[in-house]
Amino acid sequence: MDIFKKIDKLAPYLDFTWKRHKVILSNIANADTPNYRAKEAVFLKELENAIPLKITRKKHIGLGKFPRIEVRDVRRGLVGNDKNNVSVEEEMAKLTQNRIAYEVYMKMAMDGINKLNNTIREGK
Repeated sequence: MDIFKKIDKLAPYLDFTWKRHKVILSNIANADTPNYRAKEAVFLKELENAIPLKITRKKHIGLGKFPRIEVRDVRRGLVGNDKNNVSVEEEMAKLTQNRIAYEVYMKMAMDGINKLNNTIREGK
């Protein structure tokens, strides 16, 4: 049994919430910047179950580690006179949602660590 399996499974989600937090804060910071386009972090898992590709030459490009996080421009109809499409209210809602998700993932990870600590203490 792998005692770190739970934490390993949560690591990509913790990475995603951290990256998403940075992107949301960047959007909020640039809310008054002319011509700024809002961005969003996207969690890509679609190639996770794909057939592994064989790399037979040095110039072959691997798929990399999945799941992967990609930052994309937001396509939003709301555009001000300065051609900025950031909605501060929407970004604040995303920030709150992201914070809650991060706290849930951290709680789950800490539960795994606490179980490991209890196992160590009982093994004295």
